[in-house]
Amino acid sequence: MLLLSPFLIMTNLLLSCYAYYVELQANRAQRYGDTYRAYCDVGMFSCTRVFTSEYRSISRLVGLPEVSNALLGIAFYMIELMACRCSLLLLWLSACSCVLSVVLLFVLVFILKDLCVVCCSMYAINFITFALAVRWRSQTGRVHVD
Repeated sequence: MLLLSPFLIMTNLLLSCYAYYVELQANRAQRYGDTYRAYCDVGMFSCTRVFTSEYRSISRLVGLPEVSNALLGIAFYMIELMACRCSLLLLWLSACSCVLSVVLLFVLVFILKDLCVVCCSMYAINFITFALAVRWRSQTGRVHVD
């Protein structure tokens, strides 16, 4: 558990960095009247379309300043990486990431009517991390008084 979780969290951190890179490149291309096609645009699935949609910033939709979901992901996974040695904290953080993953998956499938390989990979890793955190927490046991 201790070896796998940091690897998974680091994978999500790298995927978030890539998502942010795609977002920046697509916005830059749009400013210059060009088109940008990311490596993760596969067939009818377009990560670029997702990363440049109006839902690229959930914070803006809830009345907060606009911050890219990818940038928030980078910050979150850095925090989660630092917390991966504490089973309870990792459990709570990974549970939060699962809830947000479900919300973002709903937006992706039912509102944007698209699929994003990068996004879906991160969602899957979030659920795997949560399952590992639950298992780790149950193995460490709880403090009890006899």
